[in-house]
Amino acid sequence: MDYTIAPVCQEELVKLRRELHMYPELRWDLDRTAALVKRELDAAGIPYEADKYGRNTIVVTINPQITRFTIGIRGDMDALPILENNHGKPYRSRNDGVMHACGHDAHTAMLIGTAKALYAIRDQLTCRVKLLFQPCEEGRPSGARTMCEHGVMRDIDCIIMCHVNCVDPVHVISSNPSVTNSSSVAFTITLEGKSVHVASPHLGIDALAAGVKIYNGIQMLVSREVDPFDTCVMSVTCLNAGETVAANADKCVLKGSIRCVQDKTMVWARERLTELVKSVAEQSRTTWSVEWSGDPLPSAHNDPAMYEAFVSSARKVVGNDRVIVLPPSPGGEDFAYYEKEKPGLLYGLGMRNEEKGCVHPAHTKDWDIDEDGLETGVKVFVQFVLDNMGGIDGMKDPKGEQSHG
Repeated sequence: MDYTIAPVCQEELVKLRRELHMYPELRWDLDRTAALVKRELDAAGIPYEADKYGRNTIVVTINPQITRFTIGIRGDMDALPILENNHGKPYRSRNDGVMHACGHDAHTAMLIGTAKALYAIRDQLTCRVKLLFQPCEEGRPSGARTMCEHGVMRDIDCIIMCHVNCVDPVHVISSNPSVTNSSSVAFTITLEGKSVHVASPHLGIDALAAGVKIYNGIQMLVSREVDPFDTCVMSVTCLNAGETVAANADKCVLKGSIRCVQDKTMVWARERLTELVKSVAEQSRTTWSVEWSGDPLPSAHNDPAMYEAFVSSARKVVGNDRVIVLPPSPGGEDFAYYEKEKPGLLYGLGMRNEEKGCVHPAHTKDWDIDEDGLETGVKVFVQFVLDNMGGIDGMKDPKGEQSHG
């Protein structure tokens, strides 16, 4: 079977993506976005569950009566706190300071299109499909983690997602059989000393000096203690201290993040950073604290058996030459929480087009995509379902290492 039996409308996908792009919303506060998804599902007569797995979550179940094998498909819906720069484009954000700068508008539009396409041919499907419209990929508490805690993965056997990018040319599909995204966590280091006149530094405790020593110490940790064949990024992105040229700083705050490909490296990195802060603070006589954004976001890993099945499906849609290997990313992706429950696969979809100016990195004010790729994303999802309705041999259950299919 092939995707041509399922109706996919490129014009509708573009219209949906642009409406979503014009009215971006943050984290869990997705009332307008969720209303748009419900509007489209209602118009197509597609049943769904709303708010069952967290506020503004929407889950579509196609063929609920079939329980032998269930494929999950996830799309995230939230935007970023970025002021968009795409002046002159009719679909530029109407919400100043909020922007779909990571492609979640495309993900949502494609998931709506996939739901419609699969629902239209549901009588030809021999499996169940659950489509997860997820809030808060960009914030905490993680939308994926929350939906998992509410049990969304209990009756899903494997799950797949797409992330658009402007690195690869439009229609190019990328994936790999191992790590796709790093573990990540943010930190805030606070040092407190004693402010005195700058002419009498010996009478005070300089918190800024301690902060600079910690900053330099972090560079040594990464360069001298991490295996060169491993990946660990430990970055201070913000350092604030002092208010005047006449006195030393009595407080210094450093903020940043850690990203590691291996979860065990993340455990080491957090411990070593805490040890470094404690040691420097004791030497400099400052008080200290290290606060974390929460538990680290796990690293994301594609299931090898799912990867082999996916590549076969993707090649049917875009051809052999347009399916490439996805290099691991130091960026975090909360899809990892689903993969801790069941086998999963993340694939990339190229949306780069120099002629259209779609060349800017995600999370930047000039981000935009070549919308011609939207139809491709839907077709790949549909083809994957059609090719794997009977299960996928060799998948590894993260909780039990047992085969499915």
